[in-house]
Amino acid sequence: MTSIIFKNEQVKRNFYKYLEHQRGFSPKSVQCYENAIWLWEDFSNKEDFSNFNQTKAQEFVVWLKNKVKKNTQIKVSLSYCYDNLRFLKVFFSWLHKQSGYKSKINEVAPEYLNLTRGEVRIATQPKGRQSPTVEDIKMVIENIKGKSEIQMRDKALISLMFLTGARISAISTLPMRSFDREKLRIDQDPKLGVKTKNSKRIPTALIPLFYSKTLNYFVEWFDYLKQTKNFQPNDPIFPATKRENGKENLGYYSSDEVEAIFWKSTTTVRKIFEKCFKDAGVRYYHPHTFRHLLVKEISKLPLTEEQKKAISQNLGHENVGTTFGSYGYGKIDEERQMEIIKNISPNDKPKEMISQFSNEELLETLKQRIK
Repeated sequence: MTSIIFKNEQVKRNFYKYLEHQRGFSPKSVQCYENAIWLWEDFSNKEDFSNFNQTKAQEFVVWLKNKVKKNTQIKVSLSYCYDNLRFLKVFFSWLHKQSGYKSKINEVAPEYLNLTRGEVRIATQPKGRQSPTVEDIKMVIENIKGKSEIQMRDKALISLMFLTGARISAISTLPMRSFDREKLRIDQDPKLGVKTKNSKRIPTALIPLFYSKTLNYFVEWFDYLKQTKNFQPNDPIFPATKRENGKENLGYYSSDEVEAIFWKSTTTVRKIFEKCFKDAGVRYYHPHTFRHLLVKEISKLPLTEEQKKAISQNLGHENVGTTFGSYGYGKIDEERQMEIIKNISPNDKPKEMISQFSNEELLETLKQRIK
């Protein structure tokens, strides 16, 4: 048994290297495959991977669908099953091509790691995404009334999230030189140390469409860091809280000031968001929902196809459908859907659409439509 476990572990290491170096997957993505393989090992009692076949694949599907969540009697969701089955399918399809496994694993066997068509439809149907309202964001930001460096930073932090819909990993790693003050754009460039999804460079224009004060709050903070704190190009736009010695050097305490140090992780940033929402008496929404909110509001505008493409690229998406369709960012909620249908009249005339604009005119055009 020990030799089998060693053999399996070696195979897994080779597979993870393949995902990371040949497929370019991030550690977080690789972890998803690792979790799926752990499930298979639980089911098979860590038997040799070479024993995988069609029958075992079918038995595993049944086993997985009947698995219950930890410390409950509730079965795991079909979306959970769907994801783990497709990860395993990739693994065993890869394994079939490896030396020593080609003759042992039938190339068709991984295809049996499937749900039924009906179950796949249920597992992959879009989910309603909850997000804050523009009024929620206003309440949270305007509730931060103090003028300490920490309060100024937190106000600017939430403001920039609202202006860009950028991911929290990118926001927390932005250096001063990533912001072009004259053009009001953020360059989410991994070469500058910005942590973006799949290490992709994302040039992002600030969009002060629905709450213009956010732009002022962010720019004022940036100017303060540059002019008053003398921050340099490689210093963080959102620096960590300064820690100072306590009495008799027995410990440290957080001050009301910042120092030119990047946060070590996004955990602190998430806690800042949660605290600001709680202090304002507003239901907490995690930072990623700002992306949903931004697209949801923009989707209400009569945009041209060119403008939709520009918005999509601003969020780091290559496909407009990702922004406004398949990921559900632009999905109309059910209540609004019912309201729109009830108010359709046969006498309605098509609204005048916005004419084609250049990329330079996009933000100004949208701004005017909101007024």
